[in-house]
Amino acid sequence: MSSSRVPPPIADAVVETIGNTPIVRLVTAGSKAQVDLLAKLEYTNSSGSIKDRVAQRILANLKAANKIKDSTVLVVPSSGNLAISLALLAPRHGHYKVIGLVPERTSQDRIQLLKSLGVEIVRTSIEAHADSAESQFSIAKKITTDLPDAILIDEFASGASVQVHIEETAEEIFIQCEGRLDALVVGVETGGAITGLAKALKSKIPGLKVVGVEPEHSSIQDGLNRSGAWKVEDIGGNFTPAILDKSLVDQWIQVSDQESYSTARQLIREEGVFCGPSSGSVVAAALRYSESVTKDPKPRILTILNDTARNYSSTLLSDDWLLEHDLMDETMARSAAYHRHEKYRAASVEELQLPAAVTVPPTSTVGYALDLMMTREFSQLPVLNPTNRKLMGYISLTALTNLLEEGRAKESDLVSQWMYSFLKKKGGPKSTYETITPNTPLADLAKFFEKHSFAVVTDDDRRWCLGIATKYDLMTFLNRRQTSGRQF
Repeated sequence: MSSSRVPPPIADAVVETIGNTPIVRLVTAGSKAQVDLLAKLEYTNSSGSIKDRVAQRILANLKAANKIKDSTVLVVPSSGNLAISLALLAPRHGHYKVIGLVPERTSQDRIQLLKSLGVEIVRTSIEAHADSAESQFSIAKKITTDLPDAILIDEFASGASVQVHIEETAEEIFIQCEGRLDALVVGVETGGAITGLAKALKSKIPGLKVVGVEPEHSSIQDGLNRSGAWKVEDIGGNFTPAILDKSLVDQWIQVSDQESYSTARQLIREEGVFCGPSSGSVVAAALRYSESVTKDPKPRILTILNDTARNYSSTLLSDDWLLEHDLMDETMARSAAYHRHEKYRAASVEELQLPAAVTVPPTSTVGYALDLMMTREFSQLPVLNPTNRKLMGYISLTALTNLLEEGRAKESDLVSQWMYSFLKKKGGPKSTYETITPNTPLADLAKFFEKHSFAVVTDDDRRWCLGIATKYDLMTFLNRRQTSGRQF
């Protein structure tokens, strides 16, 4: 470790690690745009989002007012991240209960995270206007009225968000950038971050331009009630929040869902920045803004990256989901098409030229099966019924070795006792099995290997075991095709 990098001291609680997030240079994107493009990685906070800062300040204010006790219920209308942060900090501030009111667009990943933190979830319509009875704010107010010891956490009206960004986040930015910054680009949902940062930094950096970012169809900047919804989370809204000071925002940029998701994936791929979709919106807006500014001297533009991609494994990180919702840009779509189809050029499992399957009957001993696998350098062996030659299951070298080391299995045991069975057991669920045959396209086999380490190749009726295929066989096939002069 370099002597100039001093690790942080031991913290007594997670709450003490919030803030002081790093700023990194987005070299690839900045070079193309001919700007010094920076990103403050707010997703490095404990729960993976900037909302940890806000939650910490909200709880400190409530604690100072003696409003938190064990029976307290925090009712939180949000896109999800604030509810996550408040629930994560509960052990430090009192074991209060959290009810999170989240829109229908909230990813299933964040729903599961909220559940794991004990948050009671209420889904709300994404089409309901803030003033309607179906909006998350109206429902939250009703819940707060009906429940004893309930406190409404309305970040859209509370000054806690503005306060924490003025006192903490802006100070960090000013020190990290050494007071040199030409533009600040911030995604807007509640308005707290952009208002607090703009107010503090504009007072210290003359000429600083502040750019607000929202999705297409969002109404934050003008408050107009528009039809249409967007998929990107943690940004945008269908009304102008009370705490947003629009006089501090010099320019507004709206970004499409496709541009948001594709830019976020590009940041992950090219910059190693593991950010969520709303961060893609912000960087896309910063790149668009850079087109209108003078490049001499090279301007410095800072983006605030709100949360982590880990909250979006079923959406942002899923090629299937992006294709289904037409959210890939041309480059991503070409890459996806290549990996799904063109990469294997309609080849099937038969072209892998797999050796004939080596199998064992269920009456073989564990010792015999282990010797066979180690001698032939196999990781698995299919188990066949000696009477009808039908596939019954398989045994694994790793599993058998572990069982022997733990003393649970003996070399004299029968293979049938320890094999993974494809047959239905009495009182137990049937093992899932996907048929792989010589005619199975290699593109489908590659998809199969996303969840499995090997495939048992059989005939269409699953009567005969023809071979074992692994991802290594696929890689060997592609390498063989390349060295033979065929493109792939």
